[in-house]
Amino acid sequence: MKYLLITCTILMCILLACNNSNSEHTKDDNPVVENSSGQGAPGSIMQLDQRLTGIDSLVFVFYKDPHGKDSVRYTRYYTQFHSTDTALMGLVKNSLQSTVQRIEKVKPCRSEGKIWCFEKGNIFQTIYFSSHSDACNFVYIIKNGQFFYSDISKMLTAKLAELKPLAIESSNEGE
Repeated sequence: MKYLLITCTILMCILLACNNSNSEHTKDDNPVVENSSGQGAPGSIMQLDQRLTGIDSLVFVFYKDPHGKDSVRYTRYYTQFHSTDTALMGLVKNSLQSTVQRIEKVKPCRSEGKIWCFEKGNIFQTIYFSSHSDACNFVYIIKNGQFFYSDISKMLTAKLAELKPLAIESSNEGE
């Protein structure tokens, strides 16, 4: 009887552990975001942060050596490209329309840069990007401690490659 009780306890622990493991897996890999009505529906970064519709200027930040040896401070050195071009803002907005995937931890890929989004002179969102490889090909935002990833469009990738050589170092006004 003692062995039967121990065996049943062990089986219950295994079943509970498997159930918890499966529910976490689906939560992490779920590309569905609740919309404003609470219904599960495919979402996009634009749907997650509707303030993005009001962008009136952008700053594109390009890390100088995103894939170099410095894995801790590679974001420290960068160049910037400022824009109020409505066509460029439209391209960024269109690129944020694809299905989003919510994950709890950042992907093991380095960002190549970020896009600061402004409205009336105030920054309100940062969009990180990478087009380094098939595995590291994304745009993402951070919201409520969660990472929301979407595929980066080919048009935005091409435009970023065009803008990078035009970006300049920002002067450090504290020097």
